[in-house]
Amino acid sequence: MGTAGSVANEFIKLCDKHSLELTNIKLVKLMYIAQGLSLSILDRPLFKDDNIEAWKYGPVIPSIYHEFKHYKSNPITSKSVVLGRNLEILSEPKLTNEEDKKIVKLTWNLYKDMSPLDLVDLTHRAGTPWSLTYQYGQNKTIDNELIKRYYDKFVVNLRNHLKSA
Repeated sequence: MGTAGSVANEFIKLCDKHSLELTNIKLVKLMYIAQGLSLSILDRPLFKDDNIEAWKYGPVIPSIYHEFKHYKSNPITSKSVVLGRNLEILSEPKLTNEEDKKIVKLTWNLYKDMSPLDLVDLTHRAGTPWSLTYQYGQNKTIDNELIKRYYDKFVVNLRNHLKSA
């Protein structure tokens, strides 16, 4: 299992490899979806060092949002880092588990071409874990069990679609 920073860095690496831009809002939506797919397919979270919260504009991983918020809506041009007490860079977290990398790549392949606003719309739909958790003016944690149940249905539908294609 990785950390939120290592998962973010894996998505940033994929963006660089494919010469695509990644904004903060798109990154946190992709990470939310990847967490859901991991909970469903691997029966465990992709990262446990941060919660996913229901914010006004959808599900957010607070540590990642805050690390990259200085980019605003511009493309992210650096990786997530671990800082020391004196704010020196100690490391760049890397995702090392091959199953985790496959979940990130699956998420990437499914959603890389969606715009940040399309991902906001997708994660805001009625019946999503965000819609069942969000309360105006509060940043509430979205329960992993709720995310898992939602993505269990998504994975069944995806498998059925692949069988009939």
